[in-house]
Amino acid sequence: MPGMDEETANLILEIREDERRRTVLDHLADEAKNVSDSGSDANADVRTILDEFASEGIVEQDGASYALTDIGERFHKYATADWNPSNEGTKRAATFETVSDCEWHCSACELPSSQPAKDIQMLRKEGFEFVQNTGQGQGDYRDCETCEATTFHRKLKYPFPTQQSITRQDMPDSFKRRVRDLYDHRDAFDGSSPSTTLEVDHRVPEVRWEESESFDYKSMSSEDIEEHFQILSRKHNLLKSRKCESCVENGTRPPFMQIEYYYEGDAEYDDDLGCVGCGWYNPHEWRASLQSEIDG
Repeated sequence: MPGMDEETANLILEIREDERRRTVLDHLADEAKNVSDSGSDANADVRTILDEFASEGIVEQDGASYALTDIGERFHKYATADWNPSNEGTKRAATFETVSDCEWHCSACELPSSQPAKDIQMLRKEGFEFVQNTGQGQGDYRDCETCEATTFHRKLKYPFPTQQSITRQDMPDSFKRRVRDLYDHRDAFDGSSPSTTLEVDHRVPEVRWEESESFDYKSMSSEDIEEHFQILSRKHNLLKSRKCESCVENGTRPPFMQIEYYYEGDAEYDDDLGCVGCGWYNPHEWRASLQSEIDG
């Protein structure tokens, strides 16, 4: 049911938070349930819940017998399963446990990982949806009562996946060779030609992806390659990842190589502009623009 609409997700959330309705679903998952016409309060309560489920298409009724529909089977799974996608005992698993109450949480003092943006991205890749605030992406700046500072906060919208997972395509070796040849095997950051193999890097970092990749690597033009990819040493690729995660975390685009210059926009990340204008995104364009200004 990933990719579910908001109405369905809210109904599942309501069921998750209602022990009586979860219990009825559990009983129906084991076998069809018969409800007698006796006037007990318990039976009346169960019948009310079953009638609500029937109106939503979650159960089907045959006389006094109720059974889960195919949709009902999926509702039961989403309303009762533990959806933590990470291995127990890991910081990523602990991050999910923290945000799974669907309340606001401070990235600085409540989320256990030293790289919360990366953990949030991994959850989003699994289809989990976070509350967005215009201009700040997947979160919001709020006053934290614990650390007594204004910090970036996260809020999981639902404790189960509601979106299609974000997947990364396998990049053919032939395409990687083509990209390296296009850039003359020179690192995008400093123009060096190291002895180690340079890595093909996505200009838009994975931590900023909103949907799965859908590139046609075989027919991609050189212009398209230059728009979407660059090549970096392993060291520089990791450095860029840390800078981009910092940008996602605090909404501020870090200076490229300690120079506060942006060829479009400014230091504040803007959803409409995205990464364009930042030297970490496109050092080729960044240098060309800066040189043009220097030359006057």
